[in-house]
Amino acid sequence: MTLLFTIATTNYLPFAVSLLDSVKQFHPEFEVCTGLTDYISEEVMVANALMNKYQIVQLHQINVKEFDIITEKYNPMELANSAKILFAEYFLSKSNIDQVIFCDSDMLFFGQLPQKVIAEHDIIYTPHFCSPPPIEMKRQELEVLNAGLFNGGFFKLRKSSETEKYIRWFRERCVLNCISDRCNGYYYDQLWLNLVPLYFKTAYIEPDQGMNVAYWNLHERMISQDNQGKFIVNNKVPLAFFHFSGWDYHNPLCISKYALFDLEMRPDLKPLLLKYHETLQNNEYERYINMANFYTSKNKSQKKSLLSKLKHKLFNK
Repeated sequence: MTLLFTIATTNYLPFAVSLLDSVKQFHPEFEVCTGLTDYISEEVMVANALMNKYQIVQLHQINVKEFDIITEKYNPMELANSAKILFAEYFLSKSNIDQVIFCDSDMLFFGQLPQKVIAEHDIIYTPHFCSPPPIEMKRQELEVLNAGLFNGGFFKLRKSSETEKYIRWFRERCVLNCISDRCNGYYYDQLWLNLVPLYFKTAYIEPDQGMNVAYWNLHERMISQDNQGKFIVNNKVPLAFFHFSGWDYHNPLCISKYALFDLEMRPDLKPLLLKYHETLQNNEYERYINMANFYTSKNKSQKKSLLSKLKHKLFNK
């Protein structure tokens, strides 16, 4: 059995449910689940329909040894990224699960994954892009040199001895140091991924351009629709999923706050952006988005955040 899971906090459940809705549309054969890096009581869970649509496994339920440390020191971004490998290991420990696929919650499926991605390889990641941008967009290359060659928002892990080795290696390095400190070689989970093809010979970097389309690879990927309304990338391959990284619900026609393209330059993206906004609206974005994270709202990360704001204020003065 294949389990596709995502990670979310309570306020990001509309994103998670939107993703899983789209997954079930194109892959009804997959089991799906949200790994919650937050805490929801049973009473609250029962009273909210969105929380009952798909299975939710909460971080405290998987009994990891790092639980106290990561919930006390991390902000929501750090906690979510550190928990990816913990949930993956937990799900793979189940006898009925043969492989797991992880997707960031800010994705939406518009078609099926390539069959080879489902059927082949023990470890799969996707590159940020496969061809160089024009020189005037070299910022994209500079970002990748800082943030990693591969995007941590998607991976597949299939049960195998090599996957077990990979999980041990990654867990030891990433879970307790899942921070953004690029001067010292840390960017959440992503910089470690640069080493994966070197250390794990069965790892595969999937170049299919219909996968993980996002602001960082728009220079090489154009979207169109065929006669049936299906989205196609570069008139060659179906669009499997789009990654709405840096997208703002309140400014839905802005591709991403990080993008070098705007909608005037890339009108082909307008149907995707409008679809995503409508989907999140239908899944109660406005009701959920301001809900506080049980773990991080009062932990040490808030003190760090306040200190960072003060430093920034003084520096600007």
